[in-house]
Amino acid sequence: MDPTRLLLLCCSTLLTLAASGTASRNCPDLTVDSCLCSSERSKGLGRQKSVYVKVVCSGGELMETLQPSLLPNKTVTLVLSHNKISLLKNRSFIGLNSLEKLDLKNNLISTIEPGALYGLTELRRLDLSNNRIGCFTPEMFLGLFNLQKLNISGNIFSTLIPGLFQELPSLNTVSFKAESLICDCNLKWILHWSATASVKIGEENTCEHPSHVRGLIFDILKEDQLTCDGPLEIPLFKLIPSQNQVVFHGDRLPFHCTATFLADATDINWFHNGELMRTNEDRGILVEESIIHDCCLITRGLILFSVDMEASGSWECQVNTSHGSVIKRVEILVLETGAPYCPAERVINNKGDYRWTKTLAGVTAFLPCTQSPYISILHQERNMELEAWRKCDRTGHWAEEDYSGCAYSHEVTRLLHAFSLMEINSSNVNEYAEQLVLYTGGASSFTDKMDVLYAAQMMEKLVPFVDHSNQLSDAIIEIASNMMLVDDQILWMAQNEAKACSRIVQCVEKISRLSLSNKAQVLSKVSRNIALEAVIIKPASFIGMTCIVYQKTSSNSVRPLIHGNGNLHAENTRNQNLIVKCNNGNISGSLLHFSAKSGKKYGLFAYTVLPTLRYLTTDVAEKRASKFSSSNNIR
Repeated sequence: MDPTRLLLLCCSTLLTLAASGTASRNCPDLTVDSCLCSSERSKGLGRQKSVYVKVVCSGGELMETLQPSLLPNKTVTLVLSHNKISLLKNRSFIGLNSLEKLDLKNNLISTIEPGALYGLTELRRLDLSNNRIGCFTPEMFLGLFNLQKLNISGNIFSTLIPGLFQELPSLNTVSFKAESLICDCNLKWILHWSATASVKIGEENTCEHPSHVRGLIFDILKEDQLTCDGPLEIPLFKLIPSQNQVVFHGDRLPFHCTATFLADATDINWFHNGELMRTNEDRGILVEESIIHDCCLITRGLILFSVDMEASGSWECQVNTSHGSVIKRVEILVLETGAPYCPAERVINNKGDYRWTKTLAGVTAFLPCTQSPYISILHQERNMELEAWRKCDRTGHWAEEDYSGCAYSHEVTRLLHAFSLMEINSSNVNEYAEQLVLYTGGASSFTDKMDVLYAAQMMEKLVPFVDHSNQLSDAIIEIASNMMLVDDQILWMAQNEAKACSRIVQCVEKISRLSLSNKAQVLSKVSRNIALEAVIIKPASFIGMTCIVYQKTSSNSVRPLIHGNGNLHAENTRNQNLIVKCNNGNISGSLLHFSAKSGKKYGLFAYTVLPTLRYLTTDVAEKRASKFSSSNNIR
């Protein structure tokens, strides 16, 4: 072998052995398999080279911190992240005088004993993020004079006490984002402190509570945004059981209430039907003492050892703080051991077909809404709960029920319901009215009283806009005329339910008052089933009035008045409109005019207003065309 190459190989081997020896001296063989130790010499000038040691024990199963005696005293970086450490004991890192970076993130740390970080005088960075620390105190940071960067984000504290960082004079960056942190008046001190001490609060520090500052960066908040006014919001408030309960006489029933602990004034009380509960051995009631966990949660239990009949009603957990109170409640129903049942029953209504099963007395049963071929877009958009309920009373009889969360089973009713909920204004009122005329064109096929009720509601929404649209009054008359095609039984049911028919007629009557008030002297409207004529009469010149209502009923026309799609034949509509004519004077002259019309058939009735009745009048006459059977039929 070439002597030169042999010499280079020997030198390389010696350097490797030297480096290995240095690593061995500075990184002892740790007994933990998940720990890795590395070292390197400083890059400074001179013969004396400093050795920096980095120990990484991450992602293992460590339950506690390593004994300081197992670590090199020249350790500069110690990474203990992603383990299961739950406690930092007093003097956990004593002797690590050179330590500059300590990483304890993603553990289960909930308690830091006083003096746990004692002796880390050279520490520059400390990461305690994503643990379970409920509160921090200044004593935890005693002796960390050179700490520059602190991360306590991702813990479960709800506030930071004033003066928390007073033992950290070198601190220049802090992170404290937490899902449970309440950005209220108790954190105003941080704004003053960060400005005075020139400490950077990173943009990652956003608020979660209360709702009016959610998502906002803490460092850009104004003092008036950090307020304790308004309703109390608690990050965590849980009641177990959270659902209403049905129990039998003599059962044992425990309750458990947990909430975020906000301050020393936080307390929990139990109430039954408004009465403050205290331990009562005679009634089998035990109210436990409040327990504070990790200075961030407060819990209090209540146990009913033997439930009696008087325990029925509302049970409340009330959390009280210096800024207000919040309540969670559950309903308890106590039944005798031999309680009756409501029988299984089938109910068919305009919301579908429901089969209610046998249900225990006192229980409210629920069923999903019957699915129809058409899904209700309205219910989907409003995220309404598609569920019906029915209550079985204590005697075993079906009582209250509610199907309002379900869509109507008939598409026409669903459509009219959705249409009635639409907002209208001056820009869309005419289109809205035209659509309603079209929808009601097939009113003869309406089968639900709600169809009539929704039509009445929509007409009432249209009437106020008559002043703004000349054609709107014609549309309202046409809609009312269409509604007279509805079956008499359905109309009667709608009238009995909410006076829907009366409301439709009132809408027609209002048209005349609104139109005549707009300087018009005469108003005349015709449609197939409704005729309207209104005039302004001066009482001094009133000599009586005769009004004649007629409708052509020619038997020669065989064309249907309404298409199958609900559209009207324009020609038939004009020929068969119901017409009203009013003239001053008596009835005889008007009737002679109609007698002269030979070869045509008319349904006819007339009425006379005597001149002795001196008042301003508006008359609405309505009659179905089918009711007029012959000409000159006077009623």
